[in-house]
Order: sequence, then C-alpha cells, then structure tokens
Amino acid sequence: MVRRSLRLALVVAMFGAVTAVGQSAADGSVRGNVYSNTYFRISLTLPPNLHAVDLGSLNAHGGNHEVLLLAAREGNAPSGIILLAVKLNVAPNHVLDEKDFLQKVRKSWDSGEVLDGQQLRIQKDGPTFHQLDYEIPTVEFDSALVTRAGDYLLVFKCNAKSKEALKVMVDAVIAMHHE
Repeated sequence: MVRRSLRLALVVAMFGAVTAVGQSAADGSVRGNVYSNTYFRISLTLPPNLHAVDLGSLNAHGGNHEVLLLAAREGNAPSGIILLAVKLNVAPNHVLDEKDFLQKVRKSWDSGEVLDGQQLRIQKDGPTFHQLDYEIPTVEFDSALVTRAGDYLLVFKCNAKSKEALKVMVDAVIAMHHE
C-alpha cells in the first residue's frame, strides 16, 4: 500500500513538472471581460467599454524579448489597452528594469508629445507600478504602466480620447490581481 502511494505521488510530481516546464509567458486568455495569465498569475478586469481583440489579427512583431499578451479596444477605435511582457536583459534592447524601460520610452517620443508626469504607484496588496503619462495635444492621452514579474516587465500601454477615459483604463490596470 505504501509502495503504491509512493508510486502515485511520483507520477503526480512528474506530471506537475512536465506541466510547469510547458508554461510560457503567452499562457493567457479572456473570459467575459477578465484577462487571466497563468504564467504570471495575474488577472485584469477590463473596463466595460473595452473588448479583447484577437492577437493574430494584429500586425505585431515582437522579438524573442517581447510577447504580446493582450489587446483590448473600444469598438473599432485605436483607443484601449495593450499588454506586453518584456524579457529583461535580452538583446537588442537590454532593458534593465522599470525605470530603464520608461527612459527608453521617453527617448522615442516625437516633439509633439507632452509629458504629463511620472509617478510610482504602490498598492497595499498588489504590484508596484511605474507610471508615465503623456499626451499628444487635442489628439490622444496615453499612459505607460510597468511592473516587474520575475524576469519580465509587464508593460501596459493605455490610449484614450480623453483624460477621463484614460483614468478608467489606468484604474483597471492598477486594480490588477496578482495571485
């Protein structure tokens, strides 16, 4: 009996090891208005005006250092949330941490973009976000929110037509649940 239990425990442990090895950063799905990712152990409730977009329909070309996890938009408008996982310290960008990532974002701006502010958002029972808000006057309002998850950065790009709509998206990201 003990031998059979030991064998069963060994089989269960082997199955768990095979399952864990098979996980990837792209292990996410959307059910209703909730995005969940088992690799990063996160869930994000999308604002009610956004719907998830099929990632295969997007013209996204990340290298081996970036994985597109989620795209959600408002109707057919370009407004919405994009979530990327960026592997740290991988060529060609060699991103070191959250601050380094946001510095690289700032360097890539066009002259028409105006910085609204940069802040650190510390959540009591959740992840800490580095946030950078910027806008293209009279066109769009944007926010980049970055948090660390192991060897990755989770990068949220929120894009809206108004400051009010942007606040709803940012609040949804900040409320992200991490297990």
